[in-house]
Amino acid sequence: MNILFIISTYPNYGGAEKVTTFLANTFAKAQSEVHIASFEQLCPELLDELHPEVEFHALSTPARSAKNITVLRKLIRERKIDFIINQHCLPYYMTKLCNQIRKGTDCKLISVLHGIPNRSKKVLIAEDELKAAQTAWGRWYHRMKLKAMNEVIKWSIRYTYRKSDQYVLLSELFKDIFCVYARVHDTSKLMAIPNSICIETDYETDYVPTKKRQVLYVGRMDVENKRVNRIVEAWEEVYREFPEWELVLVGDGPHKPILQAYVEKQGMERVRFCPFTKEEPVKYYQEAAILMLTSDMEGFGMVVTEGMSYGVVPIVYGSYPAIYDIVNNRMSGFITHKPYSKKETVKYLKLLMGNAKVRERMARQAIVDSKKFTIEDNINLWSLLFMKLQHGRKEN
Repeated sequence: MNILFIISTYPNYGGAEKVTTFLANTFAKAQSEVHIASFEQLCPELLDELHPEVEFHALSTPARSAKNITVLRKLIRERKIDFIINQHCLPYYMTKLCNQIRKGTDCKLISVLHGIPNRSKKVLIAEDELKAAQTAWGRWYHRMKLKAMNEVIKWSIRYTYRKSDQYVLLSELFKDIFCVYARVHDTSKLMAIPNSICIETDYETDYVPTKKRQVLYVGRMDVENKRVNRIVEAWEEVYREFPEWELVLVGDGPHKPILQAYVEKQGMERVRFCPFTKEEPVKYYQEAAILMLTSDMEGFGMVVTEGMSYGVVPIVYGSYPAIYDIVNNRMSGFITHKPYSKKETVKYLKLLMGNAKVRERMARQAIVDSKKFTIEDNINLWSLLFMKLQHGRKEN
């Protein structure tokens, strides 16, 4: 079986990029021939993480250049690629490219949406602009802009769905959202494959008794989407009451200096900023007791399953349905309600910080619940999908 992953930016520190590496390595170990092609290479040092048998192809922008099309067409024909996995199926032109390069072959196209269907970062920014508008004209303009943006995204989703052999979502709970938002009625090509845990797990070692009093965030330092400011603001409410606790923020991003300046200005204590590194954040999961994620938009939230596998109890804003697949609310973690409430977040934070017995009970349940997302289950779903498409017909 020969597989080609197509992704806009790779290698890079991000969820879709991390999943691509993990799946490519896993398929290669199972004796498949695996290729990855990307148009921007932001963090080439991460190529060291690829299995030696995975072939990487560095292309350039624009994605649909004649040179890229020639290179990819040749690759598909000479290496007899069976499946293209499109890891960047928004916007539509990536799907158009995939169909150009596979035309005249039996290669199947699988498009994967690495987010919730009705949310995107561009939409979040447009919504923030609408809320911030000061005049009637400004509100009208940003309302029309938001409406147009949603219509373009809906059309792009429908185009990709129609032109793919299979469309993969990250949760069964996304299917109804997908159909309603994009106005898709035929669900025969929809399939849900949740992300597996993409780090090395250690279920044999009991880390719960040795946990430090740490609250942890792992991810991009981004206020527009990740809303990391909410974590810092919640910490501001609790750190004086719990002087033995520490907040650890792991990651980089455009708003990191702003967050650091705010912490310094407010005189907040015991806040530690740590950069991303090539190494997975396993050491942070081993030590931390609580994980926080307060994003307005997530597709799956792999840091939650990763942390849970090491007994880190999550407090997560329930802004996306897939979190209910991951966390058993009030048993293996806490899911706060929409709309976001700092008061509710602080309440659960204080509860966990102040009660070791509750913390330990939930930590052990978190470990159990994380086992639903093993690589074995994930690969079984991909194998079923490949078998289905090999016995089906090609859509154009």
